[in-house]
Amino acid sequence: MKRLNLIFLLAICISCTKSRDETAQEEFNFSYRIDTVLVDSGEDFIYLRRGLGLGALSPDKKQLYNFNPDVPRLEVIDLEQMKLVDQKPMDLEGPLGTGFPRALKISEDGKFFFVGFTDFREFDPTLQERKLYRFRTEKPEGLEENEALGEEFFISNNGNQVFAPYGPENGEEPKTGMAMITLEDLSLKKFPFDLWQRTQNYIASLYIDGKLQSRSFEQVDVYPMESQVLVSSHNFNEVYLLDLESDSVIHKTYHSELTADTKKVPGRTTLDAPEQMREVFTQMNEEVDFSNFYFDEQNQKFFRFSRELDRKIGDSTVHKQILTIFDQDLNQLHEENFPIDYFGLKFFKDGKLWSFVNVDDELGFIIFTFDY
Repeated sequence: MKRLNLIFLLAICISCTKSRDETAQEEFNFSYRIDTVLVDSGEDFIYLRRGLGLGALSPDKKQLYNFNPDVPRLEVIDLEQMKLVDQKPMDLEGPLGTGFPRALKISEDGKFFFVGFTDFREFDPTLQERKLYRFRTEKPEGLEENEALGEEFFISNNGNQVFAPYGPENGEEPKTGMAMITLEDLSLKKFPFDLWQRTQNYIASLYIDGKLQSRSFEQVDVYPMESQVLVSSHNFNEVYLLDLESDSVIHKTYHSELTADTKKVPGRTTLDAPEQMREVFTQMNEEVDFSNFYFDEQNQKFFRFSRELDRKIGDSTVHKQILTIFDQDLNQLHEENFPIDYFGLKFFKDGKLWSFVNVDDELGFIIFTFDY
């Protein structure tokens, strides 16, 4: 494989001035520059099949760890040198097995969490010691007899808590809220709210001859912070704030001038033919969609991305991509069209937004530098 050199492509600086929302009328000055960089992988390939969906930043944000489950190994990418610097062999099974994770998290003290759908595994910073947590099958105290945790686990930044939806054991019923489990003593605290009941309307089920064949899954995004947790759905221009100090839930709703505020509920969600399921997915792909939240610690602002159908060209769809900016208290400040891929890993580093891009099967990032 050819060796790649670091490439910088400087784009035109774009600036704009737009008014804030109804609650804040002063002007918001915002401009940015765009650079594109490629990572030097030497004679190796960096695993991109999941779009860095199994990637996580080191606590100092100087390195990106990317898990390759096919080998398996943990790729170490130096974001200062922009090169692949190490590949750590791993095991999927056994006493140091990672299992088959859906996500990777690195805590502030350097612990690695390989997060699966039925369990998660905690490794020490050397990757030589492991703890296995099976909260789906080993129910923690604090849940009722007919309650269970959902299939999604979210680790706090300090690595001391895990958050998971909880509710009826019957998988067809919506969850009741979010549970917080402290890993030191396995104590559980509940935060009930109605997000899962509301997203239930979007779940499509396919039955053949009266038997369930497949069912869509509604992703709920969770963004842990020091004293609060942001919980949101891609269907709504809203956020729920779990206040860990007061044990309360705050619900914030927003209005966009550029997209709808709510995804339309499909006219039919109980289906009896595969082509009907495909039609529902096609329709949903054309509706508004909202991303997780991202926090710029240096500038104390939250970013959220959304997209919605702009136009169709034959069978192809063109989406408008929207950026919405919020202050540190999650008050909406600004929204505009923004040149970024809605999908893929994104993170803030030194006040700059890094967005994953696949350049001919090589790892690259588009880096946005902002001026406020």
